[in-house]
Amino acid sequence: MTLGEPILSLRERLHIDPETTGRGVTVAFVDSAFFPHPDLVRPRDRIRAFADMTKDSPTVEDFLQASPHVWHGTMTACCSAGSGHLSQGRYRGIASNADLVLLKVQASENEPIVGESVARALRFVLRHPELGVNVVNISVGVSWDDPDALDVEDAVAELVRSGVVVVAAAGNIDGSPPSPPASSAHAIAVGGVDDRNTLLPGDDARFPSSAGARSSRNPKPDLLAPAVRLPAPMVPGTLTAREAPHLFHLLRLLEEVESDIRFRKGRPLDMSKREEASLFRTLEAIQQRIVDQKFISPSYQHVDGTSFAAPIVAAVIAQMLEVDPTLTPQQIKLGLTETARPLPGVAKLLQGAGVVEPREAVQWVRKRLRNAT
Repeated sequence: MTLGEPILSLRERLHIDPETTGRGVTVAFVDSAFFPHPDLVRPRDRIRAFADMTKDSPTVEDFLQASPHVWHGTMTACCSAGSGHLSQGRYRGIASNADLVLLKVQASENEPIVGESVARALRFVLRHPELGVNVVNISVGVSWDDPDALDVEDAVAELVRSGVVVVAAAGNIDGSPPSPPASSAHAIAVGGVDDRNTLLPGDDARFPSSAGARSSRNPKPDLLAPAVRLPAPMVPGTLTAREAPHLFHLLRLLEEVESDIRFRKGRPLDMSKREEASLFRTLEAIQQRIVDQKFISPSYQHVDGTSFAAPIVAAVIAQMLEVDPTLTPQQIKLGLTETARPLPGVAKLLQGAGVVEPREAVQWVRKRLRNAT
């Protein structure tokens, strides 16, 4: 009995440049909430700052609380820049050496994310140049009905004009245009692709993400990145994270029992048919629970959506900036789109320039540097 094909790491699936890891680059994540996961603080604590945009005076306890509320932001940061500490490096992000700034914009799990908090988070980066933020990733959206929706777009424009690249998740509503901040003409909006968890690009298919625009101007997304079966760590201490290791431990134990039964088949100490049937039912139930919970190891599960595609692009940008810190947001967007791989049979409106190609994007930067000398 098996759980099926193992989840490949992003570094395997995307054929990334092996020499760059975002070293010397600072990426800010604007998301619901965060937790100082071991993949972000070990072997080196790379979190330069944490700020809660929903409070005037947040306390450190707000950041140290392990709860289901913090999973989304923690996973986006780890998908992009996690060290893979709990997987011995296997599931590390593309920008595993980048420094991080974490900006919380949701007060609690039951409250909506409002434009005022998102705009404040974006301008926090402008107000604190000492943090040296080069890239901002936003994996949350604001409703067009929000009174500050357009101010979010304005804040994106302000950041980009200051030289900071803004990457935003397009959203997961097929047939609907992205909302702010992904709707901004100045943001790099990222839709999704299903790479089938393989090393071959030929079987890629578009993930049903948001696309288009409210008017004929600025259709989004600008490009695509993997959005299905992405490995990400669970938040330690949560019920989900506590369940996984027990399931895997029990699975290994019962598989040993099953193996022993097969080895001793026909001997006097065999189990009864009823006991064997009970064992196999239990094994199947545990395996199904692991699959249903998307567990891929005792500390990691896989996730889906453009929320996790956008951080992949942010990580590639960190690689590009490691090679050439002088790149402007416009140059970075040009490099990404010129090296992207179009999906055959998919309208440009739905995919922009196509699927991000990390190695080619970094090589584009190196070629540009050679040509300038």
